[in-house]
Amino acid sequence: MEDLSRRSMLKMAGGTALGLGFPGKILAVLADGTLVVQDHKVPAEKGLSREWRAQLIQRGSKETWTGADLDSIGMPIGGIAAGQLYLCGDGTLGCWEIFNEHRYQNEGPYSYAKRPIPKNVEFGFTLEAGGRKYRLDKSSFSQIEFNGQYPIATVSYRDPACPVMAEMVAFSPFIPLNANDSGLPATVFEITVHNPGSSDVAIDLAGFLENACARSGEHEDKGRRRHTAAHVAKGLTLMVHGADPAHDTFASERANPRPNILIADFEGETYGNWKTTGTAFGPGPAAGTLPSQNPVTKFGGKRLVNSFYGGDDTKGRLTSPEFTVERDFITFKIGGGHMPGKTCINLLVNGKVVRTATGLNSEELLWDAWDVTEFEGKRAQIEIVDDATGGWGHINIDDLSQADRIKDAKEVASRHADPNRDNGTLALAALANGKASHQDSYDFATKYVGEVRPAPFHLAPGASHTVTFVLAWHFPHHPRGRNYANHFADAGEVATYVARNQKRLSADTKLWRDTYYDSTLPYWLLDRLHSTIGNIATGVTEWWKSGRFWAWEGVVCCSGTCTHVWNYEHSMARLFPELERNVRERQDFGEAFEESTGLVGFRSDREYAADGQCGTILKAYREHLNSADDRFLKKNWARTKKALEYLIKHDANGDGMIEDAQPNTYDIDFFGANTFVGSLYLAALRAGEEMAKELGDRPFAEQCRKIYESGREATMRRLWNGEYFIQEVDQSKYKQYQYGPGCLADQLFGQGWAHQVGLGHIYPADKVVKGLQSVWKYNWAPDVAGQNKRWPPQRPFALPGKGGSSPAPGRSAVASKIRCCTGTRCGPASSTR
Repeated sequence: MEDLSRRSMLKMAGGTALGLGFPGKILAVLADGTLVVQDHKVPAEKGLSREWRAQLIQRGSKETWTGADLDSIGMPIGGIAAGQLYLCGDGTLGCWEIFNEHRYQNEGPYSYAKRPIPKNVEFGFTLEAGGRKYRLDKSSFSQIEFNGQYPIATVSYRDPACPVMAEMVAFSPFIPLNANDSGLPATVFEITVHNPGSSDVAIDLAGFLENACARSGEHEDKGRRRHTAAHVAKGLTLMVHGADPAHDTFASERANPRPNILIADFEGETYGNWKTTGTAFGPGPAAGTLPSQNPVTKFGGKRLVNSFYGGDDTKGRLTSPEFTVERDFITFKIGGGHMPGKTCINLLVNGKVVRTATGLNSEELLWDAWDVTEFEGKRAQIEIVDDATGGWGHINIDDLSQADRIKDAKEVASRHADPNRDNGTLALAALANGKASHQDSYDFATKYVGEVRPAPFHLAPGASHTVTFVLAWHFPHHPRGRNYANHFADAGEVATYVARNQKRLSADTKLWRDTYYDSTLPYWLLDRLHSTIGNIATGVTEWWKSGRFWAWEGVVCCSGTCTHVWNYEHSMARLFPELERNVRERQDFGEAFEESTGLVGFRSDREYAADGQCGTILKAYREHLNSADDRFLKKNWARTKKALEYLIKHDANGDGMIEDAQPNTYDIDFFGANTFVGSLYLAALRAGEEMAKELGDRPFAEQCRKIYESGREATMRRLWNGEYFIQEVDQSKYKQYQYGPGCLADQLFGQGWAHQVGLGHIYPADKVVKGLQSVWKYNWAPDVAGQNKRWPPQRPFALPGKGGSSPAPGRSAVASKIRCCTGTRCGPASSTR
């Protein structure tokens, strides 16, 4: 075989390797003679027709939705970081997660499957016309059309039986450069009724809203009440729902507490008259940590209940004799696995579980307690359960007592949700004269749906009339508070503010929508580019009472405004730069910053992510460019510089190539030189150079430039194989999750960042274009089914039958670890220029 350089591509790369006993096409041959074979199911020729490709660049027409497609539409329709609320396809509201509780909806195929959106609060609008009442939803109208142009949706209603047509324009104020008004906990509905007929029609339009405040208290019977107030002024009809505050169990205690009653301290060598089943709890209380167990701490005395006897795969139950409940609380220490119902302690009354608690996946025992005042005088039992196997399949318990006073109330309260977390106020207003429901007090068992009814009106033939409604909410008891609570005392104040400023808020929101869509770009592309900014108006983001802006990776999934995941986001920085500056100053260069080293913990912690560290430098430069002056740069330069110096230390020989372990967004470590982290590093060096020059730090600017030039040259010499950039890694040493000679879809991610902040090409322009063409060739398939079957991804985000990309082809195990996506993060798209 001819002598080839270490990473050169074979000229016969398009030929098969079958004659050599290998399936598929040869991609490359290494210096040691190892063949790299294309073992993936991505066709180089995509089979896309010329007509189909031509349509991609045509302006086209705005896509609208009707029929069955309406059932799976959910457009975020609340303010930035104000909770989560969806406008459904028929104009109703769903996914009411404004009450400081969010449901994790899973990932992968489940996220993209069509499924009904939960509508757990009764809300909507009714229209009386021609002597008949209609609801503005699919139950009354057979012809509904949804047109979404985020942040505004237009829903049209027609039905042969209805003498009028209706149109709903719905939005939450969304005004670039005005984060406060864009973060209002409110939704506006502009409802227009049109008479296409030849006769006058009398119209009675109304909105209705259930009192869903403090819904978690509905199972209680402790005298709590709900209430609904009406406020009517000229041009404004307002209804406000509320509820009494919940009793904070762990913040109060008896004035004269009675002595504690010990249930068990487990200091004996046996369980005494407690009954055991199975083997998990052993012959008696454990003397601390058991063999192969992590250290068990903070138990009382010398012994405790520890179901790790024999390891995590044993099961069993430990049940107390009956006793009479004689105090306000049952207190105990608990540790072990967090598996509700499987690793837990239960209180049984009449044989039924009435209270339960579980561990926190920790061997540290912490205080917990149950409020048992409602069971005083009743007979009860304690049941300790280990019905789990595998990691954390055990439970630790100690120091069970009946008490009127909780020993560590603060620690106990931290384990329990705030009983008022979902308590607050809901409001519905009509910007018109009218009537609103009013009810001073009613119990929690009563489902109360109030109405706001503007004055009726008549429509002459061909005439139209618009009534504006405002839905507002105010639930301030988030664990870290709500920013909107700094500006408004309740939902009524929110609704009133929106009503008083409605013309401006509506005009500015529509101005942004109209400006964005006033484009020669195709409608399909405009929709897709802008839709993702809606994520900041979901449970993904939180804006705390302290003013700090914070975010998950997805709704209640992966915390900490993660530096590497949020590397892929630019929209918020362009539209609401004050929020991005907030994250830089209060997280990256605040809580997450390690002063002694320059490390930026990627989840506000002390953990290193190479791509996230690089991205922090680039974000700092971007935020400076998006600022009116140099105050942000001057204020944060010392830490920005130190964060870049931290990266330079990982470039041990200063040649512009980071080659040590590189934890990254794929939830794995890359080893050796590569351009996923490498391109980000070079872009960060260029950003550092520009910032240093602007502030007169010439020596550091020159240092950054020198390392950058070295890295650029070394990258082209060592990593460019003629078609794309590869990873230089010893795969005999690092056998898992490396892509080696494969074509990584994110190989030019840093180049995209360089374009975003005006740094130009960090690699030669022709090589950038060629590399991106290779990503298209080797990574994108018109149908992902074959590739997903050959390399089952951990998190598929494209389903069989759909087009999508895989991270890397060939023998690379990266493909089996990470994602198959409908897009490829944002790297390739943002790298083209």
